[in-house]
Amino acid sequence: MERSPESLRHHFEVERELANRLRASTREERPVLVPRLYAELYKRVPDHPRTDRAKSPEAAAAAVRSQLRLLSSFLSPACQFVEFGAGSGELSRSVRGKAGRVVAVEVCEQGERQPASEAGVEWVYHDGLSIPLPDRAFDLAFSYQVLEHVHPDDVPVHLAEAARILKPGGTYVLSTPHEFSGPHDISRYFTSGLETFHLKEWTYSGLSAELRKAGFDWVGAFVRGQHEEKRGLWLWLIIETTLRFLPPKLRTVAARKILNNVVVSATRGA
Repeated sequence: MERSPESLRHHFEVERELANRLRASTREERPVLVPRLYAELYKRVPDHPRTDRAKSPEAAAAAVRSQLRLLSSFLSPACQFVEFGAGSGELSRSVRGKAGRVVAVEVCEQGERQPASEAGVEWVYHDGLSIPLPDRAFDLAFSYQVLEHVHPDDVPVHLAEAARILKPGGTYVLSTPHEFSGPHDISRYFTSGLETFHLKEWTYSGLSAELRKAGFDWVGAFVRGQHEEKRGLWLWLIIETTLRFLPPKLRTVAARKILNNVVVSATRGA
């Protein structure tokens, strides 16, 4: 849906106000604050793109197809699957029948609250930090455009929680906007920095280092949407290193052609 300049400005001002409150919060405050801030955002910005996509069957279907391409080589009938930041649940519902168990995890209500369970999908709500699921219970975890919304101080907690609930050898597949081609949120219309709910955008080098600290002993990447076990990560690390030598504006222009997202798979150690 086409949005007017006034609508974009209103969205930016509201989200910047709320994001400043989140950035200034303590870890003790965030479990209560995060759901409240996002609920307030969707209430005050009714045409927010995330809720608007949920109202568009065509856009939702296209997003699901893109995400399933990332997951196709990991899914199996025996797979225990969990999605973080499941939103209104389109992807989790599409995984039904492709995995033995599907759990959708969400930090706050978006529109009407989803049921505690529905046909083939279990819904779990959490405080944005701890994940109320058992240790070593899942084969595959997934998040799409979620990590950039996590407070940078809490990213190690999220990644450690993801590692905790995965079985040894389990995989976390995640996609998050690339720092070099950002900002990717509403900030990009008004500033060159991150001022709204994208609290941090990532590089392959930075994210792979955090994943290893959290207990993932192998990190792979995707090339043209296909999982690359051998060369994928090294290819993107070389490209990142090369782009770092460019002036910032030129680096952003180049990155927007080839580095839109950081898309990785991380395997949990024993």
